[in-house]
Amino acid sequence: MDKHRTNVFISLVLVLIIIAAISAWATGSSIKRNAPSVSEKPEVSDNAVAAATPSPQPTVLPTAQPTSAPEPTPAASTRTVSESGSFSSNTGTKLNMQVNWSVSSANDRELTLQLDLVLYSYTLSVGPHNGVVNVNGTDYSFTSPGISYKSEQYMNAAPMTSMTLTVPAELGETVSIPVSVSWDFYGTYGGKDIGRITAADTITVQG
Repeated sequence: MDKHRTNVFISLVLVLIIIAAISAWATGSSIKRNAPSVSEKPEVSDNAVAAATPSPQPTVLPTAQPTSAPEPTPAASTRTVSESGSFSSNTGTKLNMQVNWSVSSANDRELTLQLDLVLYSYTLSVGPHNGVVNVNGTDYSFTSPGISYKSEQYMNAAPMTSMTLTVPAELGETVSIPVSVSWDFYGTYGGKDIGRITAADTITVQG
């Protein structure tokens, strides 16, 4: 009798286990069928507000660097001056210095003075000698080259120096330019002792 009850009890337990397993399997299948698919994309509502597109930033152009104004070009001279002349020393011999000058326009406030010094002589043999040109009270030193010349028939013209100076002179102004030249000869020529040879004059120009 006890053995029969035991078998019945075991059978009942097995039935309950089977029923519970079937119920659990059925419940899991239902949950799996009702679960949303992972691959499905969520629908976007028509009322969703689109993300605002950032407005483009204005492009900042580099500021041009200011360029310095060009230097003004000096106005060309509106006057025309072209004068020339010469003056000489007087040693009482055939050895003398001549100063050739010319004046031209530099601009409306200045004139250009060109000076060319020449030593005239017959036979002469000397080394370099010093001299001074004074224009408007300003001294300009020079040294003449050596001279070696031999002829009693033809006079020689030996260049001593040349210089170009600028002299103030307003447009329409008459200017007087004092010029003096001295040259240290200190020798004998034509039987006469000669020290410093000089020549001077005042150049007057209508500016």
